[in-house]
Amino acid sequence: MKRLLKLTAFLSLWALFFGLVGMVHLWISVLGMPNRWKIVSRLNRIYTLLLRSILNIKVTVTGDEGQLERGGYVIIANHVGYIDGIVLASIFPIVFVSKKEVRSWPIVGQWNILCGTVFIDRQHKEQVGLLVQEMSRKLQQEANILLFPEGTSTNGERMLPFQTVPLAAPLRSRSVIVPTTLAYKSINDVPVTPANRDLIYWYGDMDFMSHFWKLLALGSIEVLVTIQPKVECFRYPDSSAGRKKLAEDCYDRVLGRLMEAGLEQDDEGEADGEPLLPA
Repeated sequence: MKRLLKLTAFLSLWALFFGLVGMVHLWISVLGMPNRWKIVSRLNRIYTLLLRSILNIKVTVTGDEGQLERGGYVIIANHVGYIDGIVLASIFPIVFVSKKEVRSWPIVGQWNILCGTVFIDRQHKEQVGLLVQEMSRKLQQEANILLFPEGTSTNGERMLPFQTVPLAAPLRSRSVIVPTTLAYKSINDVPVTPANRDLIYWYGDMDFMSHFWKLLALGSIEVLVTIQPKVECFRYPDSSAGRKKLAEDCYDRVLGRLMEAGLEQDDEGEADGEPLLPA
């Protein structure tokens, strides 16, 4: 019964906001208003905040979250599943970056399209230029962009090396990157461990619909969101070497370690990934 009530609330909320955001798009087009995606990203935050309430996800934030109200920032974070997007989008007004497969997901896909999600096609690298242009355009419209640089979700034991290609957009736009660390603390007031983490983590070949159905049965989830010191892209050259160094520094900050100037990661950590901060 609990699951059915939550599912009904979720579908009702989705239908309401789908219609609302659609009307806002029409209104923006008719009036010729600028910063379309800044406006839509704020509606997306209201939607995900309500969705977070339905799922009873309790979030504790450390760091300066108020700095992101202005918009035009790139938020990056470690990634263990789709709940990450719900958590972060309920805190910051954002536009997502996601793999192209999400576009075809029922309900979720249509919402992402309406909310301006930037879809990455990893099979066609020749489209990287278009990806960078779209991200840059939305940053210029003062929308924050949420990016998971690992490129995929994991089981949380290790963080994968950050991909450099998506970082070309903030680098060329001379944007400010805000590294953010997600640490899930408890499920139904029980600490998150390898034994229960798959109730909220979604990775590998897990089926989305069956996982979401199990998620609806949970009583509560607690997560700590740590906003790390900002990374200013103007300090890095717009080159392959600059993107690599930027990816390394962002990786380090998401882990919560501040690197001293010029300090490089060792080869083993870059190849295998580093463990996340203790949960």
